[in-house]
Amino acid sequence: MSDTKGGLSAIVTYAAVLARAAAYGIRAANTKRAVERLKSRFDDRAASARYMSEAMTVLDVDEPTTTAYMEVATLSEAMSANVGTIVSASDTLSTVAQGLADETTAQHGRMADANRTHHVQMADRRFIKPEQ
Repeated sequence: MSDTKGGLSAIVTYAAVLARAAAYGIRAANTKRAVERLKSRFDDRAASARYMSEAMTVLDVDEPTTTAYMEVATLSEAMSANVGTIVSASDTLSTVAQGLADETTAQHGRMADANRTHHVQMADRRFIKPEQ
């Protein structure tokens, strides 16, 4: 497979495609972990704000303050739920990225193995792609 950009020609090898597929998998996993941490932070903030609101209510703190803390808790829970949707999508992304690596290996691995183990002399690369 070859690609021409700006007059430069690049040959994409099986190893390069497999490495890129593996890199997508790593990036997807890193994204998933980062989003899970974000969800955890929103959950913690919500729990803390709810606790503060309830404690201030027991201590007879003014209603606008306790209401504000409860609103922060409610909004943080909503944000956590929204981030939860992103976590689900990042799960899908990780699965698809792993599938990409597996499919690349399945589709091209046999050819790569055959090229490594064959006993037939290969054509000179200049014959396949003349120098310019």
